[in-house]
Amino acid sequence: MPLERCLQCDHRLGAPLKSSGRQVCMKCGWSDKPRQTAATTAKGQAQPELSLDEIKKLLAQAASEAEENMKPRNRKAQQLLNDLQHPPQAGR
Repeated sequence: MPLERCLQCDHRLGAPLKSSGRQVCMKCGWSDKPRQTAATTAKGQAQPELSLDEIKKLLAQAASEAEENMKPRNRKAQQLLNDLQHPPQAGR
């Protein structure tokens, strides 16, 4: 059953949040339940942190995928890109 008034500042509380069911006071920030973060699993245990090497590997993979997504998809665009990167030399 939802509360009507904040237990901390007595401000009127709105309806519970749809995503979590928590009631949060808009005035002071009080909540009837602790906030669940993305780093917290359903059991309440924090997920292990990534090592520096794992982070570098993920960033390199993301950069590679981003470069692949930026490549032209058709031959005409690819030829135009090649011409811009390697203009024909005069006199040949």
